[in-house]
Amino acid sequence: MGHAFLAVARAHTNDTALVLADGGQVSYGALAARALRIAAILAEEGVAPRGVVALRNGKSPTGYAAMLACLMLGAAYVNLDELNPVLRLTRILETCRPSLLVADGESEAAVTEAASALGLRVLNLAAPELAGRLDQAPTAVPAALDQVHGGLPAYIMFTSGSTGFPKGAAISHAAVLNFVQWSQTTFGIGPGDILTNLNPLHFDNSVFDVYSALFNGAALAPVARDLLRDPRAAVETVERAGCTVWFSVPSLLIYLVSLKAIRPGSLASLRTVVFGGEGYPVPELSRLRRLLGDGPRLVNVYGPTECTCICSAHEVGAADLASARGLPPLGRIAPNFGALILDGDGPVTEGEVGELCLLGPQVGLGYVNDPERTAAAFVPNPLNPVWPETMYRTGDLVRVEGGALYFVGRKDNQVKHQGYRIELEEIEAALAALDAVERAAVVYRRQSSTHGHLVAFVVGGGPDGEAGLRAALRARLPDYMIPNRFEIVAELPLNTNGKVDRTRLRDGD
Repeated sequence: MGHAFLAVARAHTNDTALVLADGGQVSYGALAARALRIAAILAEEGVAPRGVVALRNGKSPTGYAAMLACLMLGAAYVNLDELNPVLRLTRILETCRPSLLVADGESEAAVTEAASALGLRVLNLAAPELAGRLDQAPTAVPAALDQVHGGLPAYIMFTSGSTGFPKGAAISHAAVLNFVQWSQTTFGIGPGDILTNLNPLHFDNSVFDVYSALFNGAALAPVARDLLRDPRAAVETVERAGCTVWFSVPSLLIYLVSLKAIRPGSLASLRTVVFGGEGYPVPELSRLRRLLGDGPRLVNVYGPTECTCICSAHEVGAADLASARGLPPLGRIAPNFGALILDGDGPVTEGEVGELCLLGPQVGLGYVNDPERTAAAFVPNPLNPVWPETMYRTGDLVRVEGGALYFVGRKDNQVKHQGYRIELEEIEAALAALDAVERAAVVYRRQSSTHGHLVAFVVGGGPDGEAGLRAALRARLPDYMIPNRFEIVAELPLNTNGKVDRTRLRDGD
């Protein structure tokens, strides 16, 4: 990837790489020079191919350059979420075992404490004592770049683990480059485009933002996390930058619409709005379409962290907005992927539900320093015993209709209620299909080892409240899937990645 970025930077030396919130700009030539200087310093600090570097990384020119510097040296980087508690940060650092923590500014207390607990050196690139060292560092291509190949891990992205400990998915250089080519082909991203970077850098949606821009000659417009506290200011920042491609989780778009930060005529420069990471209820999608008009494409994407961000896409059309399904399809699997839908180790027929399993060059390398969970999720293709081929079991249950994937639920998010096994997402989809419902989430609250209640949290709900919702759901679901309780709420709580915080709902916080 280092070679690829430097080639793009040479071809677009004077073109804009970063459009900053204060109106400033950074050219490709300047960004490449900064990355090369940081690479020289990291090499002096002992960073080498196959190493790991932790990054406390704001969306700053130095932060992006540090990521690129790691790629040039063949060291995998790990962007930390500075809002994580100390124990979680410590667990992440213990798992990935970095040789160095590099920051683009003063680190938060939790980051500093976690690094100190493990004796991890912290290099603050914004510190005054490093200013002269950075200015004097060479901009020559690092010698280590010749040792970097497609099979090396480019980054490690940590996700929630079912065991209660985070797991770090390692993604190779070749996988990211394959993804970049797909994004260019699918979305036509290139010079003249400006992509938003709304997604946190520790969240895998940011892979699309950063590399679809910087490896295709487009510009990137970072939006700081703090700015999202002021919805109108966030939208105005995107508008001032002239962004042409937007990517975020649906929850962020719904939030901005609900607070009237997105209004008729807003975001007029956008030609494509991409969303993924969770379902986007059709009523909310229709509302977004009305506000944005017919100009930008609306594209629903799907993909697990373990397979380089995105593996399918579906452009939302009028038929989807008129559908009674409640959620748009996940779309067709990208041509650079292979996919199997399995019930156990056997394929299902069209229309039947099975687990989506992915193959191909974007499949990750496994979970870093976690052979047990790697062996459980990254498995040999059972339908191809002759030729060794690694397959990733997503845990997502889907069905195929007309060549398109439809999400049904999670294999591992199943509850047993009144003797029946229930996928909570199926109830949510049924609620989302109701005209009176803006958003909904369903959780299972356990009262004892054998008893529990289904609780639905609903934004909207209509004039008839719980009685109306029950009556409407009875036309769609068997009785045992009707929630025992409905709570009408003004909004659903979100976690730091902008997704619905189901833990808070389940725990009653």
